[in-house]
Amino acid sequence: MPASALPPVLRAVGDALRALSAPPGAPPAPLRVAIALSGGRDSMVLLDALAELAPEFGLSLSALHVHHGLSANADAWAAFCGDECARRGVPLTVHRAEIRRMAGESLEAKARAARYAAYAAFDAEVIALAHHADDQAETLLLQLLRGAGPHGLAAMPTQRSMRKGPALLRPFLALPRATIDAYASARGLAWVDDESNANVGVKRNFIRHEVAPRLAAAFPGYPATLVRAAAHQAEAARLGDELAQLDAQGAFGDDPIAGVTLDRAALIALAARAPHRASNLLRWFLRRHELDAPSSARLAAMLDQLARAGR
Repeated sequence: MPASALPPVLRAVGDALRALSAPPGAPPAPLRVAIALSGGRDSMVLLDALAELAPEFGLSLSALHVHHGLSANADAWAAFCGDECARRGVPLTVHRAEIRRMAGESLEAKARAARYAAYAAFDAEVIALAHHADDQAETLLLQLLRGAGPHGLAAMPTQRSMRKGPALLRPFLALPRATIDAYASARGLAWVDDESNANVGVKRNFIRHEVAPRLAAAFPGYPATLVRAAAHQAEAARLGDELAQLDAQGAFGDDPIAGVTLDRAALIALAARAPHRASNLLRWFLRRHELDAPSSARLAAMLDQLARAGR
């Protein structure tokens, strides 16, 4: 069947797989792709699509289910994923995460961190995630309401290399939820529903259930227009990073304990000439060290303290 005649879901997954390129000179070998499988509708669609395309692309396909232990149904969800993977001949690994939340910490954030830690440690080249266009639009809205800059407003990338572990691949990011629903219905797929998704006390769920339907009714281009806006922000973020790399020339040091360092004098000299570029450079440097981005106020305070140090 020509690619143009494939259902949109299969076409999107096929395009994403073709975009993955092996390192130059690497011997031909099956690409080891693992599906992040929650058992929900979106991840079940991704499992079905990848299992369908695996022979054509020569994939070594597996699945990873992160058992958070936060729901009374968690064991049943893991068993469901095991049955569905067995039906398709896809090996499944169930990772039991330990979620320990301190006072004031977000349970959702802790669970997300546990998932991504499991992805980073998994033995695969690629982890495939089932986020789609509606998820991307929700992420952009959440980041906008947090006052995020271009990196935050870029939301989720289609493909991202992690510093450690497999790359992340999101083949559905351009597809709306309705397209995922249609595929699941046409294929007669089964899935599980996480009851926590109905809790509008969670900010993402509030946007999904209370805000997004009104936006879709008032703006027929939703969520595609917000997906496009996120792509524009991703481009702006890349330009900011490229500028930071230019500004960092001659400002790097190498400490045997701290690793790569940024010369204070060079940073302060840049701040005197162009404060916005100094802020951009410091943010970029912190990201390189996988540190959380500070608020604008905190970043300004950091630059001020660096300027005063040693006076």
